[in-house]
Amino acid sequence: MNVSFTPVKQEVEELIQFLTSDSWPYHGVEHPAESDVRNAYENGAYHHANTRTFWIISEGEEQKIGLIRFFDVSDSIVTFDLRIHRAHRGKGVGLQALRWMISYVFAEFPEAFRIEGHTRVDNVAMRALFAKSLFVLEAYHRKSWRQAGQLFDSVGYAVIREDWEHNKVTPIPWSIN
Repeated sequence: MNVSFTPVKQEVEELIQFLTSDSWPYHGVEHPAESDVRNAYENGAYHHANTRTFWIISEGEEQKIGLIRFFDVSDSIVTFDLRIHRAHRGKGVGLQALRWMISYVFAEFPEAFRIEGHTRVDNVAMRALFAKSLFVLEAYHRKSWRQAGQLFDSVGYAVIREDWEHNKVTPIPWSIN
């Protein structure tokens, strides 16, 4: 399945429908309520000076199947949130999205030298996507992800501009000598 990316405009009702129509087990709120999405939208969570939000569109069907939000785009370190609707997970959409995200950030924001992503340690699918797309595992955080009254371990990945420019992965020197 091929996908394209288009900016989210003044589409609060579509955001509400998309985010409340599925569950997001590896995000802070697994089942967001309409009021949560509406309040976040009204407070600039999807369209702020430091935030960019894009729909992931399935080519051919022109269906909105995912959402990408970039945070801190005016900073040298950009973070993101990636959500793919359950019906489209496991079909290569996530890998296309990560690769597009990397190119978009480094092409559009010359001051950005690093993109970070974090997930729960048990999010095996996302961790596999990170490993296939220039991201390097840089951190393991114990009991750092609070969700539904529980604490989970989390992991942090990053890609740096230099690795993207040279299409390489620079391993982390974990051993102390």
